[in-house]
Amino acid sequence: MEIRRATPDDARAIAVIHVDASRAAYQGLLPEAFLGSFTVERREAGWRQSLEARECEVWIAEEAGRPLGWICVGKSRDDDAAPTTAELWAMYVDPPSWHRGIGRALWTKAQSHLGSAGFSCVTLWVFRDNGRAIGFYRSAGFIEDPGRAKTRQRGGVALVEIRLRHQLTA
Repeated sequence: MEIRRATPDDARAIAVIHVDASRAAYQGLLPEAFLGSFTVERREAGWRQSLEARECEVWIAEEAGRPLGWICVGKSRDDDAAPTTAELWAMYVDPPSWHRGIGRALWTKAQSHLGSAGFSCVTLWVFRDNGRAIGFYRSAGFIEDPGRAKTRQRGGVALVEIRLRHQLTA
């Protein structure tokens, strides 16, 4: 497996994984009609724009040229974040490739980059009821950031997101 920095040419592959993994990961959390409304075309346009603008750092994992997953990190978007706080904006792995260490490898790459860039802490937001994701992040050293939760409307359903935090080692 190779992990490399994503380019705008990767927008479609990122979008396909984003849609497929979202539908699989959020099944039972979000309404089926809402999940069915996710389109590769819309996600592709958004990712192409984001990659061209370099709004965040994106790495893609590949095996024999086939994209398996990606991670997006950048400066924290939270109002209460210190300047040395980064954020894991998103990470998705193609569902047939779950449980193969791809997420861990992507996180290791991002963690190394963030530490080198001078960040001391990383946060992320995750649905409180997304046990699979929370289990992964806890195994990677993230802990819940007490008192940091927000409710978001998705497909007509109110979902609570919690913030997790990870201290980077010097």
